[in-house]
Amino acid sequence: FTTQETITNANTAKQWFLKSAKDSKFVANHFIALSTNAKLVQEFGIDKANMFEFWDWVGGRYSLWSAIGMSIALNIGFDNFEHLLSGAHWMDNHFKSTPIERNIPVILAVLGIWYGNFYGA
Repeated sequence: FTTQETITNANTAKQWFLKSAKDSKFVANHFIALSTNAKLVQEFGIDKANMFEFWDWVGGRYSLWSAIGMSIALNIGFDNFEHLLSGAHWMDNHFKSTPIERNIPVILAVLGIWYGNFYGA
């Protein structure tokens, strides 16, 4: 609830919802929030009991592995979300245990530096 994109989407959904609900009191029980800011969530009208918190150092748009992943899980189904988590776990293990010359995340990082510094890409 501190990012422009997030609050714009939330307000758009709220306006759409209120066209049918007609009373903002219904927002409290029909919306959920994924946020680090309980005060802003409650000011928006969402019951704090419907708030899924995550650490304030987790960048919301970057961490699908935290509570932020709820929207993904709701969209693709929890079984598929568990497959996604399994793939992430596999890649974490690959990163920790694979020699640098065959380590995919390391190779991608080095390529990123190479293309950025030498090709301006």
